[in-house]
Amino acid sequence: MDNSTLPYAGPKTPRSKRWMLCLLASIGVVAGVLLREPIAERFRDKPAGLTPVNIQLSPDAKKIAAERAKPHMDWADAQSLKAVDDHLASLSAYFEEVKKRTPKFAEEVLGWGSKWRVVVDKMPFTRTDRHEKYLRERFEAHIFTSEQLSQSIEAVVKGYISSVQSTEGLMLVKIKADIADLPQASLPQFASKESLELASAEALENAATKVQVDLRNDATRQVASIIAGEVLSMVAVRLGVSGGILAAGAGSSWATLGIGLAVGIIVDWVVEKIWNWWADPVGDMSKMLNGKLDEMHKLIVDGDGTNPGLRGKLLELHEKRKQVRRQAVGDLIEGNVQP
Repeated sequence: MDNSTLPYAGPKTPRSKRWMLCLLASIGVVAGVLLREPIAERFRDKPAGLTPVNIQLSPDAKKIAAERAKPHMDWADAQSLKAVDDHLASLSAYFEEVKKRTPKFAEEVLGWGSKWRVVVDKMPFTRTDRHEKYLRERFEAHIFTSEQLSQSIEAVVKGYISSVQSTEGLMLVKIKADIADLPQASLPQFASKESLELASAEALENAATKVQVDLRNDATRQVASIIAGEVLSMVAVRLGVSGGILAAGAGSSWATLGIGLAVGIIVDWVVEKIWNWWADPVGDMSKMLNGKLDEMHKLIVDGDGTNPGLRGKLLELHEKRKQVRRQAVGDLIEGNVQP
C-alpha cells in the first residue's frame, strides 16, 4: 500500500508530553471545582443602590465612651473612699505597737533615776529642769519622738494618695478596654498605652488647676506634712499641755508649735502623776498611759468635733481628687487634651 495516499497525522507526541498534558488538565478540573463558587459569587448581580462603605460610628461616639466610662469612675470613687479606712488602719497598728512599750517607760519614770532628779531639781542654787528632760528622753527612747509621730501620720497621707493614683491608673486601663471597639480617629488619646499615659497626665494636671489641687510629688509631700502639723496642733490644744513642759520641749509660740507639741502631751501628764510614785505601781501607770495614747489616737483620727482629724482631712482629699478625676476623664473623652 502506498503510504503517500494516506492523510498526514503529524508528528507523534512523545509519551512524556502526553503525560504532562493529562496532569495539567486534571489540575484545571480540580481548580474549576474549588473556585467555582467564589468566582460565581463575585459575578452575581448585587442589589441595586448597594455600594461598599467604610463602617464608621456616628458623632455620638464620645457620648457612648462617656457612658461606658461612668461605671469605671464610680468604681474608682468607691475604691478611693475605701482606701481612707484602709490606710487609717496602719495608724491604729502603729499605736498598738507603741502601747506595748509603755511598761518599760513606766519602770524608768518610776525608778530611782527619775526620783533622784525630782529631789535634785528642788534643791536651791541648781538647775530645775533635770527631771523634765529625763522624762522627755525616756519617752522618746521608748514611745516615740515628735518626728516619728509626725512621720507616721504623713505616711498615712502619702500612702492614701499613692493608692488613689494606682486606682486611677487601673480605671483608665478599664476604660480603654471598654471602648476599644470605638474608632481611634474619634478617640486618639486612647489609641495606645503611651498616648493614654501622656494625655491622662496632662488631663489630670489641667483638672487639678481648675479644682485648685496640686498633684506634683513635692506637693504631695507638702500636703502630708501640713496635714500632720494641723492634726497634731489640734490634739495638743485639745489635751491642754502645760506651759512648763512646752517651754522645755518646743521653745516657740502657740502659733508655731505644730508637731513639737506631741511629746509634751504625754510628758506633761506623767509629770503630774510622778508625785505619787511611792504608791503607784508600774502596771497602773502603764495602763493609764495607754489610755492617754488611746485618747490621742482618737483625736488624731476623728478630731475634736470642731476641727477635723486625719479621717476628715483624707475625706477632703477624696472629694477634691474625685472632682479632678472626673474632670480629667471628661477632658480625655472630649479630646480637650491630645497625646
